[in-house]
This record gives sequence, C-alpha cells and structure tokens, in this order.
Amino acid sequence: MKKYIASSKKDKLTSAEQLAFLDYLKHSLANGFSLINSIELMPALWPKRKKLMEQVAKRMKDDANFSAELIKLGFSMTTVTQVNLALQQGNLTECLNQLATLTRLKQEQVKKLRAELSYPLVLAIMMVILLVFMQSFITTQFNNTSEHSGDVVMLGLIGLVIVGIYFFARIVNLLNKQDYASLKKLTKYPLIGPVILLYVNYLLVYDIGMLLASGFSLQRMCEYASQLEEGSLQQALGQRIGHELIEGKSLAQIIKQETFLPNSLLILLQAGSDRRSLSQRCLMLGRSLFIDLTEKIEKMVVNVQPICFILIGLCIIGMYLKLLLPMYSMMQGM
Repeated sequence: MKKYIASSKKDKLTSAEQLAFLDYLKHSLANGFSLINSIELMPALWPKRKKLMEQVAKRMKDDANFSAELIKLGFSMTTVTQVNLALQQGNLTECLNQLATLTRLKQEQVKKLRAELSYPLVLAIMMVILLVFMQSFITTQFNNTSEHSGDVVMLGLIGLVIVGIYFFARIVNLLNKQDYASLKKLTKYPLIGPVILLYVNYLLVYDIGMLLASGFSLQRMCEYASQLEEGSLQQALGQRIGHELIEGKSLAQIIKQETFLPNSLLILLQAGSDRRSLSQRCLMLGRSLFIDLTEKIEKMVVNVQPICFILIGLCIIGMYLKLLLPMYSMMQGM
C-alpha cells in the first residue's frame, strides 16, 4: 500500500512542473507542432521527468484521452475541463496561455504568502517553546493553588488554533478538488469566499465567450457542458441551467439565482447583438474580471500577516494570564 502511494505521488507533477508543462505545450503548439508531436518531444527536452513523459507519450500514441492524462499528472478537474472545451473548439493554444497565466499568478501569490507567514511562524514556534517552559514552571511552583482560570484561557486558545488548522486543511483539500460542490462550499468561507467566486466568474465568462465565438447557442452550450467531466464546474452548471431552461425559466432569472454567474453577464446579454460581438464583449468582461481577481488575491495575501499577528497577540495574552492569575490567587490567600 505504501509503495503504491509513493509511486502515485511520483507520477504527479508539482505546481511548478505543471506550469512548465503548460508553458511548453503552449509554445510548441504556437510554433506549429501537433499535440502528439509536442508530447513526444518532451522526454528529450525534460530530462528530469523523462520516464514520466515517455509513459504519457506512449499512452497518447495508443489513442489515450489527453484529458485523462492530465488528471493522472495531477491537474485539477477545472483545468482538465477547460482543456477539454478547448480541444473541442480548436483553440487549445489560447486556453493553455490562459491556464499558464492563472497558474503563474497562483505561484506568485503562494510565494508572497510564504514570505508573509515566515516571520509570524518563527514567533509562533518561539511562543510554543515559551508555553512549554511556562507550563512546567507553573506546574511545579503553583501546584497547590486552586486557581485554574489561566488553564481555561490557554485551553480556549489551543482549541481556537486547532479549529483554525482544521479549516485551513479543509480549504486546501477543497481547492485541490476544484469541482462544482467544492467550489460552492469555498464561496461560503470568509476572506477566501469572494476571491473564489470571482475566480469562477472569470472562468465561466471566458468559456461562454469562447463558445459564442465557435457559434454555440445557449441551448447547445448547456448540452455540450452537461457531457463534460462528471462533477466538474461546467458539467454541473450546464446540466442545471439546461433543466431550468426546459422548465421555462428566463435567462435573467437563471443568472440572478446562480451564484457563479455574474450579474454583469446579464447586462451584456440584454444589450442585444450578434454572437461575434457578444463573444468579444464576454472576453473583454473576462479580462476585467481577471484584473479584479489579481487585485483581490494580492489584498488577501497582504492581510494574512496582520491576522496572524492578532492571533499570536491573543496567545501571548493567554500565556501572561496563565502565569499571573495563579500568582494573584496566592497573593489574595496570604
């Protein structure tokens, strides 16, 4: 079992490797190479991942599905669905460019987040060491006192930290899945919720713009999306919107009720124009949403450090209370 887990992890690309993979494919396709030829060249151009790329190239020669190969390499369901859409429409190069831009943005923000958290992390480690020392000191010096208010405060703070770690792990897990249900749950979380909503708005508006450019009607979009990867964002939305259209709901009602569809999309659709013009407007709206997304992510990353310092400050107050309350209780008993 352990052997299987180790090998499965080895067969997946890291976030940095995924970006390199997308960048390479984008440039290769832009220079006139086919998808199969691009993947066949990868083992020679990527010695570090030669064995893995040889396996992918072999499966692709045997008519393997490219989307399925991306899932095996560790790409999220949202990314795979975007690629699947692009393959059907014949605009894979543009899609890869968009995905590489998003992945690069994610990596840059993760680096900033690590830099922001490095100092609070050092303080937190020092605080834990101090807490262990204080606990042993108080236990030996004040074991006869009946004052336990400090213990209650510390237990409360420890509980708060455990809850924080749990929610952080849950958010990371949901972000890795990136299917419709996971993204829906993430929008309900404070701080990260608005960013996730804007990210999904951007993806959907971009997809709608590309489908309109390919001559798809709204009904055809829903039919096509419902045939995509089961549980993915686009598949779930396509299926849901398709049912609502059959039931006789207007497009305005659907957009207003669906969290993941921005109201600005309704304004574009109500303006009335041919598909080509509407497609261009949707793509322009997508670019605007991407700029807003970048700004929101940067603000969120900047705000992480002050929140960490507030939590550390509360823990320090708790430690002082744990130390001083037993001493104050002993002084009252004299």
